[in-house]
Amino acid sequence: MNPARPFSLRSVLSLSALAALVFTSACKEKTTEAFDAGLVPTAPTQTASAAPLTDFSQCVGCQLATQQNWTFQGIFRDDACTDPVVQQAPSACSAVPGLGSASVTYVEEVGGRKAGEMATVELTEQIAPTAARYRKSGTKCVRADESAVDLTPMGCAGQKVCRDASGTLACTNCRTLQNGCPDFEETRIYAAVNDPAIKKTAGGGGGGGGNLARLRQCCTALGAEAKRLGSSPEAGMIATAATQCTALVNAAGPSGNAPELGAIRAALAGRNVPAICAGF
Repeated sequence: MNPARPFSLRSVLSLSALAALVFTSACKEKTTEAFDAGLVPTAPTQTASAAPLTDFSQCVGCQLATQQNWTFQGIFRDDACTDPVVQQAPSACSAVPGLGSASVTYVEEVGGRKAGEMATVELTEQIAPTAARYRKSGTKCVRADESAVDLTPMGCAGQKVCRDASGTLACTNCRTLQNGCPDFEETRIYAAVNDPAIKKTAGGGGGGGGNLARLRQCCTALGAEAKRLGSSPEAGMIATAATQCTALVNAAGPSGNAPELGAIRAALAGRNVPAICAGF
């Protein structure tokens, strides 16, 4: 027998086993490299919706916010243009101002106030956004055209005005923009003013005479509201109240104050009574 053959066969087998081991190791290394290179896809992560920012100064509108002042700019709450209202336009991110004692600049002349004059007066009530407003046009008093103005909702003093989820102006439950800022909105607020320098001139004196003048304006405002409502049942009730109101004024005389208006207000409770009728 040839002693070299068994040795040669064993060598061949050994070499084959070694080659298989090297190939297996190479495959494992390539698989590891593929994972390390990020070639295997990973599960997508969820992106959370933007949360409201706690630092509102980062919002564009808030960066431009400035302190506003109350002004009289020729707007009245009655169709005789005798009862002026003052206004302010809180910018986006600015809190709605409260009422009470405030400094007012009279941009236009009214009563005993000259154009450009400043005075500290009492702001008595916010004028509802739905209330009619008027301005002078020559010798006439006409409806003020402010359809493009967003008016401040009622009851928002000390809060910021925004849009809620439905897009309605509000000062609570603000919707959030994609950048995390609340959807703040710039609006305009109107307020009734108690200024003796105006009332003394426009009201024809103090006491019952001035009160009677306002009462007559209330009667007129009720009649205008009835016409605006058309042929609805509520329009008929308000029209009746306007007629009764006018009769009370005529019966009160030049120095009366017609306290009977309280009965009319009771009949109109829960309805949109013109703001000029408040306080009787």
